[in-house]
Formats: sequence, structure tokens, C-alpha cells
Amino acid sequence: MLLDCDLIIFDCDGVLVDTEPMTTRLIAESVSHFGWEVDQAFAIETFKGKDMADIVAMVGEKLGRPVPELTEHYRAKMYAELEGGGADQMPGASSLLDALDALENGPRRCVASNGPRRKMQASLISSGMADRFGGMESRTIFSAYDIKKWKPDPALFLHACAQMDSTPDRCIVFEDSESGIEAATRAGMRSVGVGGLTPSSKLAAKGATVTIERMDELLPILA
Repeated sequence: MLLDCDLIIFDCDGVLVDTEPMTTRLIAESVSHFGWEVDQAFAIETFKGKDMADIVAMVGEKLGRPVPELTEHYRAKMYAELEGGGADQMPGASSLLDALDALENGPRRCVASNGPRRKMQASLISSGMADRFGGMESRTIFSAYDIKKWKPDPALFLHACAQMDSTPDRCIVFEDSESGIEAATRAGMRSVGVGGLTPSSKLAAKGATVTIERMDELLPILA
């Protein structure tokens, strides 16, 4: 599968960088702070992979009042942890990137995330992943905030594909969220569902071409 494409599009958090346990904990704390008592398990099930504007709208509807300040409250807590160096690489991610680097004429790669660039920068730099994609100033890192379209809308993946001079049928997307897999499916791209906080079964139900639990499970394909 990975040898039959010319571009791999990686999501950032939960695929390259292990931030999802932290961010889902913080969003649960922030939502609870404004009056809707939820725990991390609920946040994983309900908010994971969604744009902050959608989360703010859901919380406002639940509480019966607008809560625009939720975004700033959550992001202040998130940046404090991320920019303090609190991000690790996902297990097996570096090994897979090493194997891709070793291929002669292997697929190119980029990152496409629903998160704002500041969050991507904090995640990728603190985990040591930024250099694997040419650094934060490279043209291989795409944020949904650049085009104002968020997954499950396929626009971000189609934008990354076009900017990288590829076509959807030649792209493979790595995603850990249901909204990301849905976006890839709607974009006409094959996808690898990376199971974790969201079970692989749910990613498969959204259309993941294959599912894995660790990135290095794919190494035999590249050997």
C-alpha cells in the first residue's frame, strides 16, 4: 500500500505526536470549568478530532449560553504544557519515517492538521518531529486555519495534495480520529487508521483502508 502512492499525508496529534491524552484531558477540564461537568472519556468520545468552533458551539448549546471564552481558556492551558516540552513522539513513528527515508524514490510526505500553526509548532518541535518535515518554515506543513476549513471537510487534504503536486488517488492519509478518516474518504484518498484513544473499529467504520495500533507495524511492507 505505502509503495503504491507518491504522497503520504500525516495528521499531527495522535499520529506523529502523542498529545491526545493531554489535550483531551485539558478540554474536559475547560468544558467543566464553564459548567458542563465532563470527564476525559467523554471528551475523547465527543470532542476528539473536532474543530474548536464546533466544540464551543456544542458546549454553548448544552449550557444554554454562548461560551466564546472557552477557546482561550483551553488554549492557554494547552500551550503552557506543550511549550514546556510536554510532547513525545508516537510509538513507532520515527521508525516508520526512517524506513520511508531509506526507500529509493519513495513517497513524499507532509503534515495536515486541524490545529492552529502555533499548536502544530509546539507539538512538532517539542517532540523532535519538525525536522523530519523540513522544519516549521517548510512547505510541507498545512493547518486547517490557513484555509478556514476543518476536518471532516475534505478541503484540507485536497489543499495539501494540490500544494504537493499530487492527486487524491496517489495519496495515503494517516489519521487517528473519525473526522480525519471521514475527511480522507470524502477526498477520495486511501487512509491508515491509527488506533488509540479512538478504537480501530471506529476508524474502520468511517472508511479507513487499513487500521494499525502502532506505526511500526507497517515496517514489513517497506522492508
